[in-house]
Amino acid sequence: MSVRDIDNDPDKAFGIGFPLNYDPNRDNGFFQQNYSYYRQIQDNIRNLLSTRIGERPGRPEFGSKLFEVIFEQNDAAILKPRVEEVIREALDTFLPFVSLVDTKLVVNGNTLNVVAKFDTEFTDEVIEQVLAFDNGASESGEGSSGGESGGGY
Repeated sequence: MSVRDIDNDPDKAFGIGFPLNYDPNRDNGFFQQNYSYYRQIQDNIRNLLSTRIGERPGRPEFGSKLFEVIFEQNDAAILKPRVEEVIREALDTFLPFVSLVDTKLVVNGNTLNVVAKFDTEFTDEVIEQVLAFDNGASESGEGSSGGESGGGY
């Protein structure tokens, strides 16, 4: 069964959603499941980029170096290419069917938002992720970050 066949079947799930949320209305599992490829790939990208290398038990090589990079010199000429490099490196290793289309870094007070757009061979939709880094912590979301102040590059 192909990815497109599963995506067109409302009774077939791709996997569990991220973050892990209990879904009491589900008869077929404990966690909320993703029934569309688009939603599952969004969660996979967010999970990969917000996991530090060495953080996952049993799979210490999984993750990205994004947390290391965000504290480098806050200069557009240095930071943006480095962020793109570590995102591509993680994608090439763990999600080779996903490609980085565009990135934008937006400073909002003490928070650095990494707005990244992705493409995949299985869907025509552009996948956008917003990763907000504030004092070493990360919050993830999809769609536009809205209400930005400060500079973006």
